[in-house]
Amino acid sequence: MKIKLKKFSAFAAEILPHEADYLCNIQQFEDTQKVEILKRIRENAHQQQSGLPYNTEINKRKYSNLMDWIQKRLDDIDVDKYFQWINEMDRKVITDAITHEEEKLLLRRIKRYRHPIHNFMKFYEMVINYRHYLLIRLRYKDYQDVDLFINKYEAQYKYSKEVNLKLNEATVDIIHQFKDKTADPKQWEDWLLGLFDDSQLDGYNRYMAIIRLTFLYFNTREFNKLKQLYDQLDKLLCEGLFYTRRILYNYYANRLMLHSKFDILQQAEEYGYLSIRQKNADHVLYLSNFSSILIRRGKIEEALNLLKESFAEVQKSNNFYHKIGFISFYIKCLNLSNQPQRGEMLGDSFLRLHKDEILNQRWYTFFTAYIQGLIKQEKYHKVFQVFKKYNLINKDQDDSEKSIYLPTIRWYYEVARVKVGKMDWKELVDSIVNFSGEYVSDPHKSFVLNQVLSELETYVPRTVVAAKSRLYHKELA
Repeated sequence: MKIKLKKFSAFAAEILPHEADYLCNIQQFEDTQKVEILKRIRENAHQQQSGLPYNTEINKRKYSNLMDWIQKRLDDIDVDKYFQWINEMDRKVITDAITHEEEKLLLRRIKRYRHPIHNFMKFYEMVINYRHYLLIRLRYKDYQDVDLFINKYEAQYKYSKEVNLKLNEATVDIIHQFKDKTADPKQWEDWLLGLFDDSQLDGYNRYMAIIRLTFLYFNTREFNKLKQLYDQLDKLLCEGLFYTRRILYNYYANRLMLHSKFDILQQAEEYGYLSIRQKNADHVLYLSNFSSILIRRGKIEEALNLLKESFAEVQKSNNFYHKIGFISFYIKCLNLSNQPQRGEMLGDSFLRLHKDEILNQRWYTFFTAYIQGLIKQEKYHKVFQVFKKYNLINKDQDDSEKSIYLPTIRWYYEVARVKVGKMDWKELVDSIVNFSGEYVSDPHKSFVLNQVLSELETYVPRTVVAAKSRLYHKELA
């Protein structure tokens, strides 16, 4: 039996929430049935797991026409598509391959230009090349129009280029602070916020400022500031600013991380589904972050299946920061699905091949998952061997001053020591209480610590019960 509206339903299912909001905001249909369809698209875009059917009584031509209208409106504001067009025109101008029809469009866009556009710098540079093309061919009238544009926007171009160069300085400081705490990125905060708020600055530089502020606020754990920034960005995205699906996927991935810091896990999961819908250069990172949310939500099997599907893709990746995160969550999923032996085998293999990358980039993420699997198998002597071989106690001590520090690795080590009689269980209680007491007032850390303690309780129940009792009485006091 033929399924009604199959093509349209498949097309509409790909529409992202911000795309649907934008389309509803700009539509001026007098046809109430088209408005009804568009509203249903928006409703379904915001409720991914429970799509409502479309009215099959409406003429199929209206659905077909609406598909064309939607695609045209989104293409018109897609900054990546426009960037591709600029590059193609630039190539054709430089290689004398531009056609008469392409020139007509190019000249029309130059004459009707309204500042700023997202890819202004690239557009301006292409127009400079086109001016050379016109002058050498003695096309004075077109040359004058193009020259007028270049002179009119020269100051804006120089400013955008200056901003772009300075953004690199800011990025160096922010990344250094993230990596080894050797810089003070807060000096850039006001400047970056000013760029984001500058409606006369090109969209590319404004969005680059947003990305750096995102990194900065995650580094400094200022999640309330980041939420305010993203609430502003959310409104601009609904208006079609910065639009391309690549940017929307990045926005959804960052929203996942932000909601996870507030422990709003259901919304984090919803953003996670959106972030992995397209495979791009950051897909491995998005998938790893999403799987971490599924794990915290207890959806271990779903997380494991997602990671399995992308395992071959990850093997080809050259980004070890992303790769280590992916493998670590894969091992953790195997541990939590009662397959710690498989997790250990994967960890052994990956550690053998990429020891230096792990130790230099994400040692804590990897070893937390790897050691967890050994603890689950009661391989305590191997735990000690790993700690000694890779100097994990010292690395943990070095990280203990960081704002993101959690003592999970240390507690695994101490559990192993208790299990083989090298440490009294009361010492472990002291260790848990002394650390946890500092973070009772931090909602996120308290939430994460409770999850860690719930796991430890399966290994050393008496110890954790005693620690929780002391923490409870400490809170009351």
